[in-house]
Amino acid sequence: MRDDEFDRMFGRKPAEPRPSFVERVTRGEALGGRVDAPGSMGPESETIGGSDGYRAFGMMPASQVHASCELRWWMEGTTVPEGLAFPYRLLMEVGFSGEDTLRLLLPDKVVEVVGAQLEPLRQGLMRQRVTFVQQWSAQVWRAKPTAEAVVTRISVAR
Repeated sequence: MRDDEFDRMFGRKPAEPRPSFVERVTRGEALGGRVDAPGSMGPESETIGGSDGYRAFGMMPASQVHASCELRWWMEGTTVPEGLAFPYRLLMEVGFSGEDTLRLLLPDKVVEVVGAQLEPLRQGLMRQRVTFVQQWSAQVWRAKPTAEAVVTRISVAR
């Protein structure tokens, strides 16, 4: 049975030609009708945790799932960063103690993140939207935030 016979028998209208993926993206349809320029502060841009200078973490919007997360801390008494990045597919568990301690269980290590007001960070990690987490350092930033999320220590146990 040919498609046009099937359509005639069962009353299905013939399919209209659909635009290609490239045509939909250039018109913004693939993003739900939103077209944001790179670096714009529109709905597809990264949300940063923190308001002045220091940023404890960065998060992608709800519609974005990120492939990996970068953790950054500073060598003692310097402005030299150290860190690691892990793919979210290896994050097995996010443990927490109140709103000040998170434990990230990876296959070969446990990462402990200690700070204050880390609940939004925990939720973002569970939804795979956090792109970076960084420890506060007096060598890098002047004032320690008091009314927002702050990471005071990141430690890795292998």
